[in-house]
Amino acid sequence: MRHLSRALVLGTALLLATGPVAGSAQAQTRPDGRRPSPSVDWVPCPGSDVALCGTLAVPLDWSRPRGERISLAVARRPADDPQHRVGTLFYNPGGPGDGGVAYVVAAEQIFSATLRARFDIVAMDPRGVGESTPVSCAEPVVTPEFTLWPRTEQQFDDLVAHSRAVGESCLQDVGPLLGHLDTVSVARDHEALRQALRVRQVSWLGISYGTQLAPNYAELFPRRTRAMVLDAALEHSLPEVLQVAGEIRTVEDSFNRFARWCDTDATCALQGQDVGAVFDALVAAADESPLPVEGAVRAVTGEDIRMGTIGRLTFPEPSIYGPDVSWAGLSRALQAALAGDAAAFAFPAGVPQSGLQARAGIGCMEYVPQVRTWEQMRQRIEMGRQLAPHLQGASETWWVNACIGWPLEAANPPRLLDVRDVPALVVHATHDPSLPYEWAHSLAAQIQGSHVLTREGDGHTSYYTSQCAREAIDAFLVDLVVPQQEVCG
Repeated sequence: MRHLSRALVLGTALLLATGPVAGSAQAQTRPDGRRPSPSVDWVPCPGSDVALCGTLAVPLDWSRPRGERISLAVARRPADDPQHRVGTLFYNPGGPGDGGVAYVVAAEQIFSATLRARFDIVAMDPRGVGESTPVSCAEPVVTPEFTLWPRTEQQFDDLVAHSRAVGESCLQDVGPLLGHLDTVSVARDHEALRQALRVRQVSWLGISYGTQLAPNYAELFPRRTRAMVLDAALEHSLPEVLQVAGEIRTVEDSFNRFARWCDTDATCALQGQDVGAVFDALVAAADESPLPVEGAVRAVTGEDIRMGTIGRLTFPEPSIYGPDVSWAGLSRALQAALAGDAAAFAFPAGVPQSGLQARAGIGCMEYVPQVRTWEQMRQRIEMGRQLAPHLQGASETWWVNACIGWPLEAANPPRLLDVRDVPALVVHATHDPSLPYEWAHSLAAQIQGSHVLTREGDGHTSYYTSQCAREAIDAFLVDLVVPQQEVCG
């Protein structure tokens, strides 16, 4: 469940104010009562001289293909070198809850020259996300009283009631779509997009949550999948307690590495201080007396600082998300909070919560909380403290606790995949702050004949940050060449 917590940090980064101009979706019924083949009317995307945008109509419920339809925003960037074009590359940037259209529009900033030359790069805003048929609900996710770490039984009961209220408001406003935001439905949406493109096969570059979307597609449509690269492997077969425990450990490891980096790097605003002790004191003080921030939903608590920290651990260096999503940016945010300015960890009151609502809806279709009672919550909180003395359990899967009272059962609960006859390369960093390294090997074991490339280093994902990994990914996608070395930097 990638980026649920990062929504509090990144907001709408990379949407670039270049939403697609929607071509008409061809969804009319033929005289014989059958639906026509999927199609898209492509028009130029605002903000790009190359990319084309449109909308694709698909069934809301794939078990009822003639039923209600929803619209998906899609984008396609034709290959720069059509004479040497390999084919079509489907791309998903992660999430769940991040749309792919803006990345295709900004392809020159995202993809290598090799991929831009050799592939038509295609992506969609998945159902419920971005410019596709949206999830937007009357009840906000983040409120002044909202907490994922209840201190009393009453606060736990309030968490469950609030989760139920959010879900019920979404059901009222969105209707049946809320129960069909799962990864399998999104995979079937991509098959409809392949048909609309009139191509025989597609390749995949899946990032983070995309490492679940692409294998689900390949499991359903192996003959339509030429190859796939899965960067930063998400494991979706574990019981929830094991998943969150793995993430708790890997986030704490990254925080400790950040603290050691601060000892020697001049760009760290906290250089020369005991970063762990400073952080702990800041969190404790904010829990005792939350830091007011003008224009925020609520004063910033220690919980907000811990959850806001994990997003800024994502990239050690300034990245596609900007200079503040970096270790140096985290140090500056902590320094400002120590001085009383906690704006970097606040949720602005004026920001629509539709993104968080969509992420909650998607996550609750994918994961099943094992915490059901106050006593179980107390045990879970203690596990977080024991495994992560600084972050105390803050991790993206901790957001699953917001599904405890959700009014719908998960449509795609954790399960093992069984992918066969599809060339696959799994890439993972040894110190990914979001996803444990061992998940790369666990996911690879669910994909027959797949290969693992280990990147020795920090940060979530490798395609955006490592030249070595990017070259290996390009070579695999273009020529199906397996990296000669199993490790790169």
